[in-house]
Amino acid sequence: MAVTQISRIQHRRGFEQDLPQLTSAELGWSLDTRRLYIGNGTIEEGAPVVGVTRILTEHDISNITSNVAFSNYTFVGNAAGYVAQTGASALAPVVRTYQEKFDDIVNIKDFGAVGDNTTDDTDAINRAIQQIYKSTVSPNEPRARRSIYFPGGTYLTSNPILIPPYARLVGDGTSSAIIRQSQGNRSVANICDSSFQTSTSIGTGGATAPCDIEISGIQFFNSNLSSTRPIFVIDSASNVRIQSCKFRSNASVGFYPNLVSVETSAATTSKVTFDSCQFTNGGNAIGIIGTGVTSIRVLNTEFDNLSNVAVNLNDSRNFCSIGNYFGSVGGYFISEGNNFHFSIGDYYENVNTTYAGINLGNLQISPSQLYSITSSPLALIPVANTASTISYDIRQGANIRFGTFSFVKTTSQVFYEDSYVETLGQVGANLSANSDSILISVDSGTAIFKYNYKTFN
Repeated sequence: MAVTQISRIQHRRGFEQDLPQLTSAELGWSLDTRRLYIGNGTIEEGAPVVGVTRILTEHDISNITSNVAFSNYTFVGNAAGYVAQTGASALAPVVRTYQEKFDDIVNIKDFGAVGDNTTDDTDAINRAIQQIYKSTVSPNEPRARRSIYFPGGTYLTSNPILIPPYARLVGDGTSSAIIRQSQGNRSVANICDSSFQTSTSIGTGGATAPCDIEISGIQFFNSNLSSTRPIFVIDSASNVRIQSCKFRSNASVGFYPNLVSVETSAATTSKVTFDSCQFTNGGNAIGIIGTGVTSIRVLNTEFDNLSNVAVNLNDSRNFCSIGNYFGSVGGYFISEGNNFHFSIGDYYENVNTTYAGINLGNLQISPSQLYSITSSPLALIPVANTASTISYDIRQGANIRFGTFSFVKTTSQVFYEDSYVETLGQVGANLSANSDSILISVDSGTAIFKYNYKTFN
């Protein structure tokens, strides 16, 4: 290469094959490849290595995925002080193109969604879902499927979003990634089959029924004031897992939509899990419609500001509720059949804490509680029920009394029976009942009273 000096800046130019070792900060321009290099300098000058460094230009950036030097990706992972071995040996790393790397996860904005709470993103969202879970490919080819990522934003929609088998939608969180339906009496999202059919058409024409669907970190919001349609419809589906999502209605007084409707229009719905979700505003949080719904799980979830009930069980089977919070709701569970449902450790904000515990269908077993009792009677108010049995243990020093106290209330009378055994030294305890309370005391001193109850509700 020829040497040129302009205002004391020295650079070389010529063909790529003739590029020599450049001195410190010396520039070299390859005419044939339009590539620019700068000399590293020597080790003595402080350069980490001797050689030249390539400087990216507009030609590199515009062709980055096709340029051999920049189109390949190999995981390095050197944050811990070593380079990870990705291949069978350190000399044969796994190499992928940047295009392959970028395609691992689909951003909903890659298909034109905006998320500015103004642009109608219905077509863009449905187009992304239809292309990633294409009915002619995805049911038989797992490699065609990708997670679809919703960055923070409010995605305005005017028709339901259709969610087919094997879909996995991931958002930036329920306060950040919001799909908002505002037009007409429509759902925000419906689960569908592989041909994007809903309701009684699910599974027709050889389509794969809804299955193996995962959704997390997204709020589904219907801001229509007069909507009666559910926010989210799960129909004829199996293996659906919804985690850390929020379902919210904006319906005015007189409109009480289900937030989530679990239906059986074409087939049984089973194995649906809600984990760490929120249900707020609206009528019923979860409304089960039709017969044959089985194995619905609700875990660590919040129900609040509901005008009707948290869960309408209808005649579903094996409904499980664990560790949920029930705030301002019209009711907790209602059913029209032999549901075989149970709940463990749910918390009810607006009722006596003794309501919590384990519910096995209509059998309720409370957690154990402990009180100090004296000669002034302790009043326990049982749940709003006509009968219950209390298992108890009273200890005063070395003296112990344990037994069962059965309580029955009719419209005009109260019946109770105390069956117990004591150690040789009597505790001197007194248990009785009136129209609304169970009364416990000891003749003198202080004793420790432990109890739990079971009742049919």
